[in-house]
Amino acid sequence: MRIEDKTDTTLTLVDEQADKTLGLTLAGVFVAGMCLFMAWEGFPELLLPGAVLIVVMVVYWKRSKMRSVLVFDRAADRVHLTVTDRKGAEEWEWRLSDVETAVIGTVGAQGTDSGIDRPHLRLTDGTYVPMRPYHAAGSQSWHAVAAVKLFLGQKLEDAPVGWLPPEAFDRHFAEEMARLYRK
Repeated sequence: MRIEDKTDTTLTLVDEQADKTLGLTLAGVFVAGMCLFMAWEGFPELLLPGAVLIVVMVVYWKRSKMRSVLVFDRAADRVHLTVTDRKGAEEWEWRLSDVETAVIGTVGAQGTDSGIDRPHLRLTDGTYVPMRPYHAAGSQSWHAVAAVKLFLGQKLEDAPVGWLPPEAFDRHFAEEMARLYRK
């Protein structure tokens, strides 16, 4: 998820599944490269299965492609999620005042644990609302959570190991620059 728009009263997060696109592209390039290498080495019969696999990956990507837009609107006291896929668009809405915080979680809509991080909104009644319609690894999840927390006026206390909040990064960078210039 990336921040598309941010003002004092609104925050818009958009997810166009860039991580899935990148993964399938890299897998396709790898399969094509291996097929060409094997054909070069004298196994041309592997070109057809490789081409079929690449076509299957492209069809899967096209059929599973979706875009989600999550809008936090302070003035209207609402959170609006729109998920658009090949079948059309679905929309959900919650009151912004019902949002307690944003967290990283691994549990899906059916209550099963995938082991893969996904950003969630934790509501005041204890329910969790996924911010993106599918599980995906990567720093996008934490960045979405951080954007929501900062929009809600909350501190970034539960950052993953190795991720520095902007204030800590500025302090660290200033200390390092001062140390380098003293030499």
